[in-house]
Amino acid sequence: MADDSQLIAIDQVKLGMFIKLDLSWFEHSFSMNSFKITNQQQINELQALKLKHIRYIPSKSDLTQINAPSKPVSNTTEIKGQVFDSIIEAKKARFEKLAKQREELARCEEKFVHAASVVRSIGKTIFSQPEATIKEAGKLVDSIAEIFLDSNDTVMHLIQQTSANEELYFHGLNVSVLAMMLASEMKCTEAQIKSVGMAALFHDLGKVNIPDKILHKTEALTKPEQNFFELHPDYGVEVGKKAGLPPIVLEVIASHHEYLDGSGYPKKLKADAIRMPTRIVTIANVYDNLCNHIDPAQSLTPHEALSTMYAHRRAQFDPTVMATMVKSLGVYPPGTIVRLSNEAIGLVMNVNVGKPLRPRVLVYDAEIPKEDAIILDLADESSDISITGSIRPGLLPKAIFDYLNPRKRVNYYFDSKSKTAANGNAKPNG
Repeated sequence: MADDSQLIAIDQVKLGMFIKLDLSWFEHSFSMNSFKITNQQQINELQALKLKHIRYIPSKSDLTQINAPSKPVSNTTEIKGQVFDSIIEAKKARFEKLAKQREELARCEEKFVHAASVVRSIGKTIFSQPEATIKEAGKLVDSIAEIFLDSNDTVMHLIQQTSANEELYFHGLNVSVLAMMLASEMKCTEAQIKSVGMAALFHDLGKVNIPDKILHKTEALTKPEQNFFELHPDYGVEVGKKAGLPPIVLEVIASHHEYLDGSGYPKKLKADAIRMPTRIVTIANVYDNLCNHIDPAQSLTPHEALSTMYAHRRAQFDPTVMATMVKSLGVYPPGTIVRLSNEAIGLVMNVNVGKPLRPRVLVYDAEIPKEDAIILDLADESSDISITGSIRPGLLPKAIFDYLNPRKRVNYYFDSKSKTAANGNAKPNG
């Protein structure tokens, strides 16, 4: 907290003050212990807590824009009782909301585990049962596409740490859901979204012919090893043709490492020689590779990965797809460690697609067990609480690192909340 914090009498509290409650989160109705006072109701609730003093931080306050004097709450027992009752109800509502958020995350993680098992079986049966494998992949893609096509509010969740040594399966799934999100946000047709999803799911198919010692090597590849590795798009086309994959999927497999500026491989294609499905899968592939490097020490945070792609590699990517990526993931994608405007530290858990600046954040609070940690939905909070910057996980104090548990791997999956479910009788868009 700021060095200029000071204790003041509770009756000195005014609109515009930034205050910190020296209480447990369970003892008041507010979403955080630190916040700026923006309305009279907050003052009434603070006074109903029967505190004699409160901690005030002048450097984070703004008293100049609010000239109206605060009106002290009535001293009658009846009014104070009503305010206290409202505090109890507000805290109860917050507990219920947290429980629903955790149920939502658990449901999404269960869907991810199932999807990952399907991807795992695809990799093992593409040779022995190609027709059945492609059919199973199509079912998975259809189920993911439904999330984007049939709902009004799509949410990208950060998925908890999963089984080790299955990076290839998770990578294919990550790239597929990211690519389908991009295609959906770009208003592609249902058929186009599903084609992109299938292509992304199989984009690394050719790696089955690359030795594990090359695929899992954490230090730089030798020139011969790199040359061998760069054959995997061609190998993928060979395998895909034998399996009977559609032409558009084969095209993406062949070109998913080609860049618009001609710096890619294997054919150094440029601009118009690379069609839109490949451009979409390429961006999703690069992003996930940056976040989930084969050597975890070289992995970038989601925020760093997106920033690197935009600032230093923009010429390689389609500008429309890149802009859609930034818009959809936000400046602070899921998995990013952030500092909030009230100086709290948190982990971005999910992003409401289309509302990138107001994600849901798991907040560190030493007084609350991490299994009960606050999940703060910035979309529902006062605009005074916002993200002010990102933090590299390695710079966190050990206690905060252990509490937030930043993922060594970043896995995503999508869920949705239709307006019908949210509002009862509203009709979903067709």
